[in-house]
Amino acid sequence: MLEVIGLVTVAASAVCVGAGRLGWIKARRSKAAPTAEAMVSSSKASFKLLHRHVYIVEEEKPDFSFKMFADILKGRCFDCENDDSFSCESLECATCRLPCPCRTCTKYRSRAQGLIVTRQFPNAVRSRYFIQTTPILWLSTVAGKDNMDPAKISLLTDYLVSFMEKSQNGVVLVDGIEYLVTSNDFPKVIKTIDRWTETAMTSACRLVITVDPRAFSGRELALLEKHRHVVRPSEDEGLRHVY
Repeated sequence: MLEVIGLVTVAASAVCVGAGRLGWIKARRSKAAPTAEAMVSSSKASFKLLHRHVYIVEEEKPDFSFKMFADILKGRCFDCENDDSFSCESLECATCRLPCPCRTCTKYRSRAQGLIVTRQFPNAVRSRYFIQTTPILWLSTVAGKDNMDPAKISLLTDYLVSFMEKSQNGVVLVDGIEYLVTSNDFPKVIKTIDRWTETAMTSACRLVITVDPRAFSGRELALLEKHRHVVRPSEDEGLRHVY
């Protein structure tokens, strides 16, 4: 009788733990709410990343990637046809009722909505690139509201997939692949990136992954580049580019 009671207690505890874990995962997913940055300029963005495309940006430090990402978020779309677009300080497009040409856009249905996953400290990223409302997920073993343990790569995938599926005109920047590899292993990370790639293609999102080519072997770099567009920043980054 005591053994039966013990088994029931263990089973009930397992159910509670499982339910708590699922609830925590759902909570993490709900944080990836797509939102737009304040439009600080009515000029068009200098860069256009094609929807349903994944980009590997090879640079020793991801400065070009972040500048390109911020440029896309904070201005009009590269191919915007609404000449009446104006600078907007509204930080909540979903509830804003002001007349806005972006809301009636039939091509993208929204201004760019971004998400950043990075090894860099989030406050430093916001300060350096003037990013206000875009969610930033910090790859760190330190517990925190918007922190993600790099060893829990499946939860990171759950977070990214949720965002890409919910967003309209979405763009995701992932910085810290090298850190993910040290916390897992390369085959597991490349499978994860393949999953992200498939989701970006099916959700009409754009995915940018920064990579330091010095951190990988020739074979590993080839696998990272396969089925993805490779960008090697040049000195003329001030020009308008379509990738």
